[in-house]
Amino acid sequence: MKKFFSFCILLILVNLAAKAQQEPLFSGYMLSRPITNPGFVGAENTINALFLNRTMFAGIGEGKPVTSVFGVEAPVEILGTNSGLGVWVVSDELGFYSTVNVDFVYAYHHQLENGVLGAGIKGGFNNFSINPEEWIYVDESHSNDPLIPSQFSTIIPGFGLGIYYQTPTYYLGFSASQINSADIIYSGQGQTEYNVGYMAPQYYLTGAYNIALPDPLFDLQPSFLLRTDLAAYVLDINGTVYYKNKYWTGFGLRMSPRNIAAFNLMGGLELFNGLSVGYILDVNLGAMFLGGHTSHEIMVSYSFNLDTKRDQRYKSVRYL
Repeated sequence: MKKFFSFCILLILVNLAAKAQQEPLFSGYMLSRPITNPGFVGAENTINALFLNRTMFAGIGEGKPVTSVFGVEAPVEILGTNSGLGVWVVSDELGFYSTVNVDFVYAYHHQLENGVLGAGIKGGFNNFSINPEEWIYVDESHSNDPLIPSQFSTIIPGFGLGIYYQTPTYYLGFSASQINSADIIYSGQGQTEYNVGYMAPQYYLTGAYNIALPDPLFDLQPSFLLRTDLAAYVLDINGTVYYKNKYWTGFGLRMSPRNIAAFNLMGGLELFNGLSVGYILDVNLGAMFLGGHTSHEIMVSYSFNLDTKRDQRYKSVRYL
């Protein structure tokens, strides 16, 4: 009976971790599109490197969600086709569990009369681990219980796909991740295996429209990102103003079926050719009572072109 209740505790904890935040949230989704949609990898004419760090519910203290992303993508020509290759590493920590996800991405881009149609696939693995001992008190009588491991870690395969259509004025994209719904298996004492959760598929619909303002130095870009696991959804909407294609600022809202979860303020600039930085402040409306008033997101990107004959002002901070 003791082992049964121990396993039930582990089952509840892992399922909470597996279902609560399988896919990290990013308020700067419009500036990091390849993270959620593999179709966008290599869509630009530059080699791009991106580092992103997001700390959610900063006032909570130890155990708050912290996500870090590093990725590199580049346009390539494979068998005469316009393609893109990339690799993304995502580290996500939340309380007693952490994941490190590595994805390898290929995308194909086809030029149409009025725009570009592209599709991409990604495949990789997710190192999923929990450490209950740091968060759960276990008395001496249960300290040797094999169903309360000091550390539980497993490698889970993951696959995803994405498509998009882009013109000089707007883009639309749809993508899905964890489409293989991989099980999370815990091996107990005696090599007994327990299915304690699974990685639920996640779906994304995104788009943006570029509005040229009367002053040619300014552009307005409203955008949205809808994410869902078909049981619930989160909708981000944003309006970003670009100045001289080098400076940007914006305001956004994050909504769920129940309420407005957060609003955010953002800004960034291109420091010099190809190097850009950005910062986003989220004010969390649904977690005030927990002390997690704010979340913070920092982005650093660098874009360069191997063709030295081109204009050295390689890439605008604006995607369109």
